Parts: sequence; structure tokens; C-alpha cells
Amino acid sequence: MSVFIVLLRAIGPITHKVMSMAQWREAVAADGFEAPETYVATGNMIMRGDGTLAAVTTRMDRIVRDLGLGPGNKAVVRTPGQLRTLLRANPFPEAAITRPSEIGVYFFAGVRPSFEWIKDYDGPENIHIEGQHLIVDYDGRGSNSRLPVIIEKKSGVVTARNWNTLRGLVERSAVRNT
Repeated sequence: MSVFIVLLRAIGPITHKVMSMAQWREAVAADGFEAPETYVATGNMIMRGDGTLAAVTTRMDRIVRDLGLGPGNKAVVRTPGQLRTLLRANPFPEAAITRPSEIGVYFFAGVRPSFEWIKDYDGPENIHIEGQHLIVDYDGRGSNSRLPVIIEKKSGVVTARNWNTLRGLVERSAVRNT
């Protein structure tokens, strides 16, 4: 069995009324995954299971649909190694120390998101491409930024986590991998 990290898109107070994190853990365990653990209440899960990333993603999407969430609540599945690679890349080391909640890490549902638009983007944010992911330093402008909407419009279905959440998922999944 392998360790997988599931990141659900568009999870918040409204969706918690439809599907609680406890219900999600129970449904994932009932589907044959081992020891599902949610991390913070924003749709993050670490668990063990068999299958490819694509197969686990399909199962997770079915589980959340069966629990009453809609197609906008897409599962994005990654391995601990993929998240460790993002954390090690650390393109904004000072921000990662002083303001980690202002760094957004974008995880795309599609296999090959388009990043062509970035070369023409003239916003104030710092953007780093790391494989099939974007890491953005908002430098205190996150709440006013139009970038999240642009990212999804130009690159495809996406979910984002801040640097603190990425670090926590890497740490918790490392324990599972031993």
C-alpha cells in the first residue's frame, strides 16, 4: 500500500454542512483505504491505499459525490514525494520563514496545465513554476489579488494550499511513509 495525499477543491463552511471531515474519513475507510486522517478542515487527507494516482483520484471523486458534494469539489491526489519536492524547491525562502501563509501552492487536477500566460502576466505577485504546480508569493496582497481567478481560467481546475499547510502535510505524510 502507498501513502496518498488528497486535496479537495472548494471546501469550506458551506460544504461542511453537506459533508463533515468525519463523514469523509468514514467513507474513505469504508471504500478500503487505510487510516484516513484529515489535516485542518479544508479538505486535506492523508491515507494509505492501492492504485495509481488516477485510480485513487477517481475513487475520491466518487466518494465525495456519494456524500453529497458536487462536481466543483474535485479531488486532487498527490504522493508524499511530490509534496516534498515542492517544499524542497522553496523558491521564496524568506517568505517561507516570515510569512508562509502568504505563499500559495497550486495543485492542478489536469495532467498538463497551461502556464504560457505567465510570461505575459504583469501582476505584483512572484510566480514560480515547479513541475506541474505553481508557487505564488503574494507578499501581503493575497486578499486583493486577481491571480487565483486568472490561474484557474488560464491553467485549469485547481486547488491551493498555503505554505504552512504544505509543510504540515509533508511532515504528517513522512510519518506514514516509514
